[in-house]
Amino acid sequence: MVKNKYDWVDFYKDFAKVLLDYKENREMLVSKVKEIYHKTGINLPKLKKDNNIIDIDPFTVFGLFNKSSMKEENRIKIITAVAELFNVSSPVPTMFESIPVLNNQNATFYYFVGERAENDIEELWTFFELALSYSIDPSIERRENLANYFDLAINKKGNGNGKITMALYWIAPNSFLNLDKRNTWYIYDSEKLPMELVKSLPKIETKISADKYFGIMEKLREYLESNKSQFKDFKDLSAEAWRCSQEV
Repeated sequence: MVKNKYDWVDFYKDFAKVLLDYKENREMLVSKVKEIYHKTGINLPKLKKDNNIIDIDPFTVFGLFNKSSMKEENRIKIITAVAELFNVSSPVPTMFESIPVLNNQNATFYYFVGERAENDIEELWTFFELALSYSIDPSIERRENLANYFDLAINKKGNGNGKITMALYWIAPNSFLNLDKRNTWYIYDSEKLPMELVKSLPKIETKISADKYFGIMEKLREYLESNKSQFKDFKDLSAEAWRCSQEV
C-alpha cells in the first residue's frame, strides 16, 4: 500500500481548529506548550527573553514542530505529544513532504516584550482565526478582512513573505500558497512554469501586500487546475519546488 505523502495535512488542519479554542485561554495554552517539552524530554526553545512565557500566538505554536534543523524523530515526538495533550483525532503524520520550515534563529512570529507592539500577539490570533474562516468560505468579505490582518502580520518586526505565507499554508494548504524562498525561486526564476504565466504575476517585494499575494495565488491556482499543469495543487507545487531546488 502506497503511503499518502501528504498525510500531514489532516493533522495540521485538525490541530489548527483545536488551537483556535485557546484564543481566549492562552494561560492554558502556554501550560500545554511547556508540557509538550516535559513529556518529550526535548529542550524548550527560546520563546521569550528568559523563557518565562506569558503569552504565545498560534503560528509560533505550529512553528514548534516546523523548524529547519529539527530531526524527524524529534518532530514526530513533539507532534505525538501535541496529539495527546490537545486531543487531535487525526493520525500523527509520518511524512512531511512539501512542508516549508522556519529558520531556527527566527522561529517566533512576535518579538520579545519591550520590542513588540502591545497588540502584536492579539492581532496574530485574529489573523489565524480569519484565515481559518476564509479557508472554509472564501467570500469577498472574508478575504477583505483577512487581507487587513495579512498586511498587519507581514509588517511586524521579524516577519516577511516566507514566514507569513508558510504559516497560512501550514493551517490550510489547499487554500493558501506558500511563498518561501524555494517556492518563490521555483515560480519566478526556475523557468519550469510557462513564461506567459510568470510575466503575468505581480512582482515580489520583501513584504508583499495582501492584494499582490492573492493575485499571485489566484493566477497560480487557475493554472494548476487547468490541463496545462502536471501538478494539481499548491502541495504538489511546493513538493516539486523543494525537489528541484535541492538539485540546483
